[in-house]
Amino acid sequence: MRNGMWVVVLVASAVCLTGCVIISADEEVVRVGDDPTIAEVKAISKLSFDGDRERAYKRIAAREGLSEAAQVHLVKEALDNLSFEAAKEDVVWTLIRNPGFSSAAENAILERLDKFSFENSKNKILEAINQRRTQAPSAVK
Repeated sequence: MRNGMWVVVLVASAVCLTGCVIISADEEVVRVGDDPTIAEVKAISKLSFDGDRERAYKRIAAREGLSEAAQVHLVKEALDNLSFEAAKEDVVWTLIRNPGFSSAAENAILERLDKFSFENSKNKILEAINQRRTQAPSAVK
């Protein structure tokens, strides 16, 4: 019993000393302090107007050197916080076209495909991912 308590104390201490850690409902661990882009995406999610959020998300989606964690967080926030189907599509397409598009972001998109209301939108996203896999990233349009 005593050893178990020490383990809990050590783990809690390690978490506190390594920085802020957020555990999402998907049980993914994201270290906010390690990637300022995640904080930026969260700030964008608080903007009042859908068009402003879309433009800001797209700027990040097009940014070179995005970490996998930032890409996944961007997908989650954009699909949760954009109201219009076309806006969601634009952000996801921009990310898919990004040369640094990661498999983690691809998985996040595929897991949240139900956030798109229309089958046409879902099919467009699936086709873009398929094109990305079979051709050079610059060929995806």
